[in-house]
Amino acid sequence: MLIIAGKNDIAVHGLELALSFLPKEKVAVVCNRNESGADEWQRSLRKAAQFHGVKEISLEEAYVQANILFLSLEFDRIVVPEKFSIKNVFNIHFSLLPKYKGMFTSVWPLLNYESHSGVTLHRIDQGIDTGGVVDQCEFEILPWWVSRDLYFAYTNTAIKVLARNFSDLIAGQSVSSPQDSVRSTYYSAGSIVFSEVKLPVKKTAWEIQQYIRAFSFREYQFLRFDGEAVVSATLLSTSSGLKAGEVVCKKSDSVVISTIDYDIELYFDRLDSLLESCRENDVSSVRRLISNCAGYNDAGSHGWTPLIVACYAGSLEVVKYLVGLGADVNRPNRKGTTPLMYAKDAYFSGRCKKIFTILVKHGADLEHRDAAGKKLKEYVSTAQYKELLVSLTHAGDL
Repeated sequence: MLIIAGKNDIAVHGLELALSFLPKEKVAVVCNRNESGADEWQRSLRKAAQFHGVKEISLEEAYVQANILFLSLEFDRIVVPEKFSIKNVFNIHFSLLPKYKGMFTSVWPLLNYESHSGVTLHRIDQGIDTGGVVDQCEFEILPWWVSRDLYFAYTNTAIKVLARNFSDLIAGQSVSSPQDSVRSTYYSAGSIVFSEVKLPVKKTAWEIQQYIRAFSFREYQFLRFDGEAVVSATLLSTSSGLKAGEVVCKKSDSVVISTIDYDIELYFDRLDSLLESCRENDVSSVRRLISNCAGYNDAGSHGWTPLIVACYAGSLEVVKYLVGLGADVNRPNRKGTTPLMYAKDAYFSGRCKKIFTILVKHGADLEHRDAAGKKLKEYVSTAQYKELLVSLTHAGDL
């Protein structure tokens, strides 16, 4: 039996990968204790298992039944490898081990001013994220990313790591190397008490900015100032000389406060207003409000990012602006629908035919599958898909 234990998109992807190798009768899942069985901001492993006809078992049952592979993908319980009859017991950890063992790996690298992070595939041993490393993949942490962006980067990178190792994992041919003791760090579940986290006004402006990035994750929390959710901050060249934390100037969508050194402007959450400006192709308002969201890939309740909204509306100038900032052209909504999939709607409705080409030129994936397992070409006729491909060759410079 091959067993996938965990939650969210990465666990669902692991399940789907397992089913591409084995019949469903040889696959089972163990869900996290807070599993709702419904897709939320990430896909539900329980729901995916039910859809594919894969049985759900307990961890105790997994110890007995696993005879091919046990794979932990954001699993919420301590796994005891000695209870298995096999040695094929692995975990995907969201960090570049040996750094950041344990919890909150979407927060600590930002609090510690890291420029890079990554994903590690490792064996599970008696310790916490201490097992031998099978594979790793590193990525850059962009300066404007918040913790939510870092989490999505972990997931996307983990999918790549799983894909290139899965056949060896199943065959029991994975080779691991012991972790280095140098630069090894660990953070426990108690290292951050989120209900007690406050905006640290008695720090330098740059430190405050990084702190805001680390705790900006729309589905979980934002820091607050004077009752308003703070989503980003800009360092100013001025120094008011006021006591750290005092208000220098308050505006409708932001506030300037003093710090230990320079003043800093804190931007309040105005995502709804930004999305409306994206719909209206009001690029001047988008420029004004872009700091009032938690990163350029921030998303509303249905997972619609500013870029998705602009693509569907056919808002060409806004799309150009967002893509220029670095907005992810492949970041999907909650159903896995990408900006490119929405751009084809704008194309065939006549709202805008240029956006589709712009996205592809900036790396949009024509082969992406949504949560229903469908590619873009499966949502259009053969003639329409051919027209889209022809438009790419005739577009010229946009």
